[in-house]
Amino acid sequence: MAQKIQVVLDTAKLKGLSTNRTWKNKDGEEITTKELKFELVEVKEPKIIFSADKYDLVKTHFAAALQTKEEREAKTPSVFIGDGITTVWKNDQSTISEAKVVREDDEDIF
Repeated sequence: MAQKIQVVLDTAKLKGLSTNRTWKNKDGEEITTKELKFELVEVKEPKIIFSADKYDLVKTHFAAALQTKEEREAKTPSVFIGDGITTVWKNDQSTISEAKVVREDDEDIF
């Protein structure tokens, strides 16, 4: 089953992190967009931040602003801009039953 990760970014930390990207489309028109690039990194130890009867919300990732090559070489600390939260659904054990193998020659089931 695919997991969905909700990303929550701190908008106060996003100021100055956006960049403009310009390119030409197939009709030759110049297009400019404003982009925000960041990395979503898996945490070493996930942490339950909320627990309910049927699910847990688990901090599984953090978001950090991209660094330039120069910033990485200078070992500049990362700018953490948010968290990635995964919903982990709990199995309802009362509705799950073990399957029994049935063969045609098994007389006691008919």
